[in-house]
Amino acid sequence: MNLYCKYELKYGKYLIKHLGFLKAYLLYVKNLLMEKVLGIYFYKKTKPYLQANKEIEALLQLLDDPDQEVFQEISKRILSLGKNIIPNLEGYWEHSRNNDVQKKIEHIIQHIQHNELENLFKDWVSAEKPSLTMGAILLAKFIFPEVDEASIRKSLKNIYQSCWLELYQYLTPLEEAQIINSIFFNMFKFQSFEIDENKPNHFYINQVLETRHGNPYSIGLIYQIICELLDIPIYTIQLPKQFLLAYIKTTEIDQTPNKKNIQFYIDPNSGTIYSQIDIDAYLKKYDFVIDENHFIPLNAKHALLSNIEALAFVYEQLNMLDKVDSLKKIIALFYS
Repeated sequence: MNLYCKYELKYGKYLIKHLGFLKAYLLYVKNLLMEKVLGIYFYKKTKPYLQANKEIEALLQLLDDPDQEVFQEISKRILSLGKNIIPNLEGYWEHSRNNDVQKKIEHIIQHIQHNELENLFKDWVSAEKPSLTMGAILLAKFIFPEVDEASIRKSLKNIYQSCWLELYQYLTPLEEAQIINSIFFNMFKFQSFEIDENKPNHFYINQVLETRHGNPYSIGLIYQIICELLDIPIYTIQLPKQFLLAYIKTTEIDQTPNKKNIQFYIDPNSGTIYSQIDIDAYLKKYDFVIDENHFIPLNAKHALLSNIEALAFVYEQLNMLDKVDSLKKIIALFYS
């Protein structure tokens, strides 16, 4: 018996063991038809795939099996192969004429991508001083896995350079903020919309930079990124029903609650500047409980976490519960 026959025999035993004799036999017949009648050898002659071996071929062909238990087992095995199996899945999707199979493939690819994203977030959260820019890019990958990172960084650099050219050494903090506001809202024409409009794309940095439309969370996040690049101590803070920016008197984030460290506040919706008296009046008007912890400036982790939690709320309002569940897994990483 030659090596090829031994391999075929071993492969046949594998199928019988895991699929049962009848399904293994039907798959064998299907393979013969594909090879001899159609004259193809399962995509080996199309674009290259990861390790186009017999097991992968069998797993992909079994996606058209209507048995849900079979699909669950097949999914587990495909998921265990990680992101490198995605090209194989995409190729099979392109050649399939079965809508159910295509939906199964889309579900599996999305699951793989979310698993990979969770791992990336895990590394980001565990870093001592994670990059806020990278965190915003990871969040964009939740919906746009192939997001163009270079394009995002280039857009941020353009905003930074425009601000840097207008700033000089002897400006007061208020003058610095006014210049950044002018460039942000007048030159680049960023517009912020209320979160109640339930537009998830307003949270993703690639979409906000492209359309100039965002919400207080995403606009505030980008504003903080630009100020970080400019070495200006403006950070986001989370007040009840309000996501604001605050100019801190020190460049180091002090985690001790102290309103005295805040010189003034900036509304990311419009760039309007508020004093501490304005904020206290707002909290009193709406009977919000004044908690000193609300005045702690948010570091990169907490700023991004606020964005993700708000995004999960929007998806919940839209009844897109699968996305809510995926985001909750990411949120849990921040608390572990």
